[in-house]
Amino acid sequence: METNDRTAFQKQKETMINDIALGLEQVINNMNVLNKNLESVIAIGKEFENVSSLWKNFNRAIITSASDEDLNVLPANNEQNS
Repeated sequence: METNDRTAFQKQKETMINDIALGLEQVINNMNVLNKNLESVIAIGKEFENVSSLWKNFNRAIITSASDEDLNVLPANNEQNS
């Protein structure tokens, strides 16, 4: 009876080890897919760097232009109020 228990135990142990190995293989495959997806996202992000830089420069120019216009308008308003 003891040998039957051990063999049953050994069989169950091997089955569980195989299940764990399959699970780990699937985790590795899923991590590889995730890695490829992340690389794709990074590549797409890099494609937008030039566009982003262009819009950033445009925004700075507009803000600077608006600030200069505000500075030019303020003294005129102050002179009218005096």
